[in-house]
Amino acid sequence: MTRRARTALAATTAAALLALAGCGADEPPPEAALPAPGDTATPAPATTGAPDPSDAPEDGLLPSYGGDEGGPSYVALGDSYAAAPGVPTTEFARGCLRSDRDYAHVLAADQGLALTDVSCSGAATQDVVDLQLPFVGADTELVTVTIGGNDFDLFSTVLRGCLGQAGQPGAPCTEATSADVEAALPQIGDAVGTLLDHVVAAAPDARVVVVGYPDLLPEQGSCPDLVPIADGDYPYVDALTEELSALLRTAADDRDLDFVDVHAASQGHDVCSDDPWVNGQETAEDGTIPFHPFASEQAAVAALVADLL
Repeated sequence: MTRRARTALAATTAAALLALAGCGADEPPPEAALPAPGDTATPAPATTGAPDPSDAPEDGLLPSYGGDEGGPSYVALGDSYAAAPGVPTTEFARGCLRSDRDYAHVLAADQGLALTDVSCSGAATQDVVDLQLPFVGADTELVTVTIGGNDFDLFSTVLRGCLGQAGQPGAPCTEATSADVEAALPQIGDAVGTLLDHVVAAAPDARVVVVGYPDLLPEQGSCPDLVPIADGDYPYVDALTEELSALLRTAADDRDLDFVDVHAASQGHDVCSDDPWVNGQETAEDGTIPFHPFASEQAAVAALVADLL
């Protein structure tokens, strides 16, 4: 990536950090309530052929395509941990910051799948229902879903509360945000579960794979040059990502869907490790934006999903 391109992508980083949360500081947290599967509020799925971008809402998003056009139909849904902004080529269409080397593209190329990738940085569960679900149809054979971290401002609450406090005594972020985070987690689980019900209703014959989030920080130790938060808050952020992974697993298990435990697979690959799968606070030389997955993480996730297929 050229210096100019890195600079352009870095200019999006402030938004992209809140792209984990998908809404700005002045916006209220998104509601978790979703329409029940089958309600008219959910777009009717297409039944034949590949989804047509022209069928998307006018204010919707543009998909990316990859893999083998004649292969089994695969639709990738999710947020920035599925879209992988900056890894390394990023599509700026409609602001989704979607990479052509995100795990969906890697998986589709490896497995000969006909990919429609509608993952979008900043997406929450309601965004998937409104803007991404219309690309899932009755002929879809595989769906992957990575979602939940943006609901109720989960990650942005932690980012705002934790960053910039390196060297502070105690666990100031834990004290400031833990009550709101703990209240949000069960509601996120409910929202993800309802979203999965929509996916199953739209593609009843598809294999649906819920893909979790990676481990971000070590339970012990710190790396303030990469993640400038108080040492006492590292265990809190580590536990939060583990709790989020657990609720995604529960949502999948309750519906007899597959779950890929990226959190478990990424142990030893946190930001502070010698072989990190997630970037720290600076835009990397390869273009990976702060606090988002490297290409190595996306390749590893693709391999984990491939093991299920």
